[in-house]
Amino acid sequence: MFLTRRSYNWTSTFDIKSSWKFLGGIDPDRLVILDAVWKKELGRLAPHCPLSGVNKGWIIVKSDSSAMSNELLLRGRQLVRSLNRYFRRPWIKGIRTIG
Repeated sequence: MFLTRRSYNWTSTFDIKSSWKFLGGIDPDRLVILDAVWKKELGRLAPHCPLSGVNKGWIIVKSDSSAMSNELLLRGRQLVRSLNRYFRRPWIKGIRTIG
């Protein structure tokens, strides 16, 4: 009686791992790729607008000036399309600036 295994008390490691919300559900590999691709796509403008974070698919960028914020606003759709090309599934929705 006490040697039988009760299946309802056991939880698989896959169930536990899939329930974790790590970095808001974003794979850390995506962030590394995003940082490298961001610098590549912006070129010489990248030092003026570093990435601050990602929130629900929106890239948060800290811009140095209002001119840089306007540049990101105007090129936003094009940048999102070009950034999403580097991933298997497009997950970037848009760009928001702070600062």
